[in-house]
Amino acid sequence: MYAEERDTPKRILEAALDLISQRGYANVSMRDIARQAGVAISQIAYHYKNKEGLFIALIRQVKESFLGDIQEKMSRISTSDEFIDFLCEYSKESIVRDSDIHRLRLEFSNLAMGPGPFRAEFSTLVGELLDIVASYVSDYAPHLEILKTHSPRQIANFIIALILGVSTQYLAEGKDKRALETIDILKAAIK
Repeated sequence: MYAEERDTPKRILEAALDLISQRGYANVSMRDIARQAGVAISQIAYHYKNKEGLFIALIRQVKESFLGDIQEKMSRISTSDEFIDFLCEYSKESIVRDSDIHRLRLEFSNLAMGPGPFRAEFSTLVGELLDIVASYVSDYAPHLEILKTHSPRQIANFIIALILGVSTQYLAEGKDKRALETIDILKAAIK
């Protein structure tokens, strides 16, 4: 297989990420993606079957990259203060640096509201993220006052909901960085 042929799925995913995060899933056609990737529509169908299959592959790629990154960085944490500080700073940096990914997450959240494979994929993504954060709450913050009344998974759910809400607000308000300050409420709420 030629190097160019091996790069085709990657180019397709990159084009899909760029276009869908800019225009939205409903406003991007397979033809748009093929044109941007420099491939024939038949190559997208060969690798991903259809637009839905392509979008699910894109979400899986983004999920694996994100979860791997956050786990690697969280592995350096040893105290509850480091854990909360890390979550706040990492979240703010991620929202600014990876705003295309956060836009894609919004698209995916909207599609997950309906029946079908998007709901299952979204549930898997959120479940894996909750598991990671909940395990760090258990491991590095066992003395927190909030654990007397809430489980680590409930706390993880609160943390993730706040971060996702702030990312939505940041994007909806034209990337106004003042929205990111809300994430610092975690420091007061969790400590």
